[in-house]
Amino acid sequence: MKKRKSTYRAATQSTLIVVIVVLALIIVAMAATVVWLYKPASNPNADLPFSTDPVDPPSTGDDPNTPPVTDDPADTDKSDTPPAYIPREEVYNFLLIGHDRAASLADVIMLANYDVKSGKVAIMQIPRDTYYVGDSSKNQLNVQYSAYVNRAHYRGESNPTAVAADKFARILEQNLCIKIHYTAVIDLDGFVNIVNAVGGVDVYVPVDMDYEDPVQDLYIHLKKGPAHLNGEDAEGFIRFREGFVQADIGRVNAQKIFMTAFMEKVKSSISLTNLSVLNTLVNEVIKNLTTDIPAADFVYFGKNALSVDFSNIKMMTVPGDYAGGSYVINRAATLQVINDYFNIYNTDISDAIFDKSRVFTNTESDAIHKAYMADKAAFLYEFTAEEIQDSSIDIPTKTKKDGE
Repeated sequence: MKKRKSTYRAATQSTLIVVIVVLALIIVAMAATVVWLYKPASNPNADLPFSTDPVDPPSTGDDPNTPPVTDDPADTDKSDTPPAYIPREEVYNFLLIGHDRAASLADVIMLANYDVKSGKVAIMQIPRDTYYVGDSSKNQLNVQYSAYVNRAHYRGESNPTAVAADKFARILEQNLCIKIHYTAVIDLDGFVNIVNAVGGVDVYVPVDMDYEDPVQDLYIHLKKGPAHLNGEDAEGFIRFREGFVQADIGRVNAQKIFMTAFMEKVKSSISLTNLSVLNTLVNEVIKNLTTDIPAADFVYFGKNALSVDFSNIKMMTVPGDYAGGSYVINRAATLQVINDYFNIYNTDISDAIFDKSRVFTNTESDAIHKAYMADKAAFLYEFTAEEIQDSSIDIPTKTKKDGE
């Protein structure tokens, strides 16, 4: 009898263990399924972040420099019903900002679009000295961001960077006619730490880089040729522009080279067998990034982004030209880029609603407005990450005579 009880007890314990293991496996499977099926919340009925009321065409006697309004045949329809702007599923826009230590100027401004279903990513860099008429001390886009940061500090906001990033995103939404779902801001110390977390990055330095600015604690000394950049060297690489013929355009192209090399390093470093690198990188990102991306969304985008092929990553500079001491966007070419890569809606953004307030031009400056309205952009750089990976980017550099 005792033997039967003992056998029964052992069998019962074994059964409980099996049940517990099975339940644990079910819970794990359910959790994995939740993570796998999770998608960031989207609201197809959300208000548009920009106005779709068209600008009235200029009448006789108006300023001749006022940009003409081009109407689509569809716009000539007498119907009062405006076109519907329905967002496409799983298409997201991000605003990425990198600011300096001295004045919170946005040294790096980028828009990124991620179409999860198609596995395509588009990244558009906007030069920091892009002409923009706002309410800051200078008609320059990165100065506008700095003004938002300073005002948030003055008001005693608990997180001035986040407040400034949100306001900056709203002005880009309104004038470029896009939807920005998320913002992310990193300062230069954070950038240095994140590069160091992946063990540095290998790039080809296109020109001897020598520049010093003690005010910003910036000391750049890199030799032309293949180089392994730690965080401090990488900061110098992405900020240098003195040796480039095209100045800031050369710098943003160098940043394309760095971004491709960094993504390649991250993809090759992160795996389930190398969790220490992943943990270090995640910790550094969390510590040094100011963002409104929820944790679950962060995991979702990170999980999917690691599988994006380099041939599906398009990098570009906002089309434009230099005029009046600023970089001026080209209206027609920029609108085309917006519709091709950053318009999340099923309806094209028309010329009649794009940059309605003309914040990216100055109709009283012939040089600036001519660049804005030019038939063709002087600078229109587009590369896939695969092309950069294979053959880099040819950045015109100054000779010693040029730089004297």
